[in-house]
Formats: sequence, C-alpha cells, structure tokens
Amino acid sequence: MVYTRWSYTRQVKGELANTPLGSLPCCWAELWGLSGRTRESDGAREPWVRTGAALVGRRAFRIMKRLELDPVVEMHRRANRLEFWLWGNDVPPPDIEQSLYDCPAGLVRGAFLVRGYLSEIDRPLHWEIQGTTPEVASIVGAAMRALGINPHLGERRHSPVLYLKEREAVIDLLGHLGAFQSVLAMESQSVVRSMKNQVNRLVNSETANMKRVVDAALKDGQAVLGLMSTDEWHKLPPAVRRLAELRLAHPEWSFEELGQHVTPPLSKSAVNHRMRQIRARWLRYRENR
Repeated sequence: MVYTRWSYTRQVKGELANTPLGSLPCCWAELWGLSGRTRESDGAREPWVRTGAALVGRRAFRIMKRLELDPVVEMHRRANRLEFWLWGNDVPPPDIEQSLYDCPAGLVRGAFLVRGYLSEIDRPLHWEIQGTTPEVASIVGAAMRALGINPHLGERRHSPVLYLKEREAVIDLLGHLGAFQSVLAMESQSVVRSMKNQVNRLVNSETANMKRVVDAALKDGQAVLGLMSTDEWHKLPPAVRRLAELRLAHPEWSFEELGQHVTPPLSKSAVNHRMRQIRARWLRYRENR
C-alpha cells in the first residue's frame, strides 16, 4: 500500500472544515461562499454546493443542517472523480450583500474551501481563490477587503483569480478564517527562514573577511620574503623586522593579535602602518632594481 502525504492546501482546508460553526448569519455567508454563486438559482433547480472533497461536503452538510435547509447529498462521477452535490429546501437565503456585511470571514472561508489553493509551506508563497464568475470574484474580493486584506486580481482559463503573495497578508487572512494551527506553522517557517538567512549572511561575511585576511597575509609574506633576500632587510629597524617575522610565521593572526605579541605592544593601526611601510619598501626595491 502506498501512502501519500496530504498537500498543504488539504491540511489547511482540513483545519478550516473542522472549525466550529458560527452564528446563523455566518453560516449563511459561508454557504454563499461554498456555493460559488451570488444569487439564488432562477429557473432550473441547482444544488447549493458541488465539491469533490468529502471534508468540504461534510462541512456544507453541517452548515445546511444548522440553517434548517434539510440537506440531501447526491454523489456523481465526473471524469474518474467523485463529486458531492448538496441540495436544500426552499428556505429563502439572505441577500449575499447582507451576508458579506454580516460575516465577511465566513464568505471567504467557504470560497476557499471549494476553490482555494495555498502553496506548500517551504515554497514561494502563493494563495488564491478561483472565482466562478467575475461577480463572485468581486464579492469575495470585497469580503477580503472588509477583513483588511487587499487581494490581487488575475485570470486563468478565462476565469477570475484572487491571489496573495505577501506572507503577512496570508497569515493575517488565515487568522481571520480560524486556521490558527496553520498560522503558527507559517510563522514558525518564517522564523526558520529568517534564521537561515541570517546564518547565511554571517557565513558569507565571515568568508569574505577570511578571504581578505588571507589575501593580505599572502601579500605581506611575499614582501617580507623578498626583503629578507636583499640588503634592504637590514636597513629596517629591529622592531619592524621583528613584526615582519611574526607576520611571516603567523599569517592567520590579525593585526590586533600581531600587535599584542611585540614589545612594547602596538595598536592595530600601528601594525597596519608598519606593514604598509614594508610593502612600500619592497615595491620600491622591485621598481628600482
């Protein structure tokens, strides 16, 4: 038997589908979101909800029971996929604009459960809801803005798509919808990512510093070895020669460490000044040779 891991979208929807039902106005708002419509069907009777996810079907069934819509479930096979259709009685719903005003979070939750997507937590962030019509996308977008979230609007296969790519906006929205475990998971991932970036910056900085130290030590070593083979070496003051010998023997030492191992001790700037003198003397000697 092969076990497959649930996608992150499936995990978030599983959490949302198990959140407690809200007040009656919130239940109506969520049912509107689940339905993918902006008004009651006129003419031929249509199911309230169509979904290929059992967890969404169970959520819709609980909501419709709460609203006394006497839900009936039908199962239909569409292209090797099982769909759940949920029918209700003739109880008139409130206008969708009223539901938007009463409970925008419920409306967005329902729309996300049926037509939403969230990228895997360790990948570049992308959150979206695909609208069935421009009118539905407009209503869902208005509900998101009522929660303080401004979605982007795009199009895929001639259908409108509301999407977010800002991590803070997605975390804020999931909190409004009641997916608190998902919020904690995303915040934890943000902390881990921030720490990794900080470690990488520190490692890169240390690597760059070490490269500069090594390059400087090689140049100083070449200058010292070059001067040692000439008469210029003995023209240097004894204290400078002692410093140059230490530099040659300990190329890994910083200027501060070199200054601490001479008598009397020297500051970092004093060591740097003397090493520049050595390099300059070696350069003049090579040019005049």
